[in-house]
Amino acid sequence: MNDEPQIMSTADRLIYMAHQIARNLETMGDAKAVEALAEHLASFWDPRMKEQIIAMVSEQPGRFSPIVAAAVARLAGTRPVPQDQATPFNAVNEAGHCDAG
Repeated sequence: MNDEPQIMSTADRLIYMAHQIARNLETMGDAKAVEALAEHLASFWDPRMKEQIIAMVSEQPGRFSPIVAAAVARLAGTRPVPQDQATPFNAVNEAGHCDAG
């Protein structure tokens, strides 16, 4: 028996995390779970993580539950959310609200 801890690849970790989130959401019913998971991925996952899981679902669809696959497909079809909550920059010679230093 091998007692060494198993180290997951980045790809395996992303699949694992997506399925964990989906399992927590599946009590909502499939349609709402897909929507909530897609929203979660869009809001909280790094762009590189999103790109990687989109590619993996396309290349290896058998590794994903129907909820994860549908949520990632929805994510792939959306446009990036604009950053409308960003701090506005100062105009020339204006003091005040800019946090750029």
